[in-house]
Amino acid sequence: MNNKLIAIIPAAGTGSRLFPFPCPKELFPIGYQDIIIDGKKQKRPKVISQYLIENIINAGVEKFYFILGEGKSKIMDYYGSGLRFGIKISYLYQEELFGMPYALNLVLPWEKDATVVFGMPDTIIEPRNYFKQLLNFHNKHNSDLTLGLFKTDFPSKFGMTAVDNENNVIYTIDKPIKTELIYAWGSACWSNKFTLLINEFLSIKKTVNKEVVLGDIFNYAIEKKLQVKALIIENAQYIDIGTSEELDLALKKFHL
Repeated sequence: MNNKLIAIIPAAGTGSRLFPFPCPKELFPIGYQDIIIDGKKQKRPKVISQYLIENIINAGVEKFYFILGEGKSKIMDYYGSGLRFGIKISYLYQEELFGMPYALNLVLPWEKDATVVFGMPDTIIEPRNYFKQLLNFHNKHNSDLTLGLFKTDFPSKFGMTAVDNENNVIYTIDKPIKTELIYAWGSACWSNKFTLLINEFLSIKKTVNKEVVLGDIFNYAIEKKLQVKALIIENAQYIDIGTSEELDLALKKFHL
């Protein structure tokens, strides 16, 4: 097991489902945080991506890579070097939005051997120690790839996942119109074997006229006999602000 931990946060997308939007959706304020100003504790708005980052920090991760795209420089302005959060943040730029795997593959020249923790910055995942549980499960099973699964009533919006009784992932299917599957993947962690597999898959496919989804590479990992496990925490919550309806639900829940 490699003890080096990093987090990859993809934030290059345009957020078209919420267009027009006054700022990168990753910086939309959801709820509040306590901060010290002039020696006094005061409440200030908390941006949605901060929930994810704090959850990952709780798992012991101190090195983060943000993948940014056009119009996302405000994220760098907000988080800076990461010093305010006690972490180190590096930023990479994705010029062409061919899909999530291409964003993740940008990290390869800098981090070939680390264990990766992955989450989406426009989501809130509970409990607050979720990524700690995910990483512990991943290490316990010595997995090459571990998916964090959540129940959903809206399978056409997510990557749906089939698992067996021993928490092995059988396959994933992206945004099916109809399915009997009830679990969607919403987070992940993986070893350097999967990091290298992403690059291998993209090198083989050379796909630029069709978006490659991460589920394609999950299935490729299963085909290549990598150990792919799934963690299901029945009381866990996965809140995505990808649409105005979901944003409204998040605002009501975290209006503390």
